[in-house]
Amino acid sequence: MPRIAAYDDVKAGRTRREIPGGYAWRTEFMMPPKDNFTQPHAYLAERSSGNVLRTHYHVIDQFQIIVSGGGVMGKHKLAIPAVHFSRAYTPYGPLIPNKDDVGFITLRPRRDTGASFLPEANEKLKNTPGRKPWQATEMPVFGGAADVAVQPFSRIQADDGLAAFALTLKPGASTTAPSPAGTNGQFLIVTKGCLVHDGKHHKALTIVQVNADEAPFNLQAGADGMELLALNFPRESARPTIANVPLVSSKSGARVWQCQLCAFVYDEALGMPTDGLPPGTRWEDVPADWVCPDCATGKSEFS
Repeated sequence: MPRIAAYDDVKAGRTRREIPGGYAWRTEFMMPPKDNFTQPHAYLAERSSGNVLRTHYHVIDQFQIIVSGGGVMGKHKLAIPAVHFSRAYTPYGPLIPNKDDVGFITLRPRRDTGASFLPEANEKLKNTPGRKPWQATEMPVFGGAADVAVQPFSRIQADDGLAAFALTLKPGASTTAPSPAGTNGQFLIVTKGCLVHDGKHHKALTIVQVNADEAPFNLQAGADGMELLALNFPRESARPTIANVPLVSSKSGARVWQCQLCAFVYDEALGMPTDGLPPGTRWEDVPADWVCPDCATGKSEFS
């Protein structure tokens, strides 16, 4: 049976702890029992400005949704309601809140064993067999003239069940969510408006968890309409192997370099204009202090 948790129902359990440079808050929406690593996990993490969450990785696939404030993750700007997906054993960061702090929902198909930080865990990460690192950050597209509009994400999708959708429902409109079949479970996140279910109104933020073998969840918007994210986890047994993807440059004679920690790719033909590296910049001409945009590691980890 799908599980529903609204912020209004769980906010009393919000906890605060002091961290270097500021504070961090955590609000559990769906928390598995201690030592239970089979049930889904969903929580809201908030961090104050002035502190840095260092580059790290988890052993579980995860989605993260920016719901307040903003900042940067690696070299990528974060803004409401950006969605970040990272496969298991994929390092990302550092996460640096801006002056308005940052809050993000973290979703996992099962409970994690904790973060492993870089560079301390570099060698352990590289020596993990069967690792298939990949990550992407994408902004959802809401809106539309129809009573119900469904916009699939263009980057966060794969043949292994991974998918993300932005749904917009006009006031009182109803539909079914995308099917969770063939996935490793699904989360639905009400980011704006209100979800009506079994006669009860669940205002944003509300999280719904649906198992892969359950029917598509019935959605009904309240009087103010609703914006909702549908996030499907990939099947763990069917992930594409990064090593089997040919790394071929877009231009003959140019080389492609890949980060051995997070799989980020630098194509000499394309360069990275945002980093001051125009197209055609050879790897030897990339400054020695340049770092990977996704995991902030140095050039020495590229091959």
